[in-house]
Amino acid sequence: MQTCVFQLNYIYETRKPDIKEQIVEMVHNGVGVRDSSRTLKVDINTVILTL
Repeated sequence: MQTCVFQLNYIYETRKPDIKEQIVEMVHNGVGVRDSSRTLKVDINTVILTL
């Protein structure tokens, strides 16, 4: 029997389920890549790879 386990606390911000949607939403609203990475506390390469 398999059980599902959900992780409540994440070490890396990038692993949060809604972070990709936030990146896309911020960039569509005209926020730059550097500002997005700084605000969301993720690496600039993560923002670039998400787009």
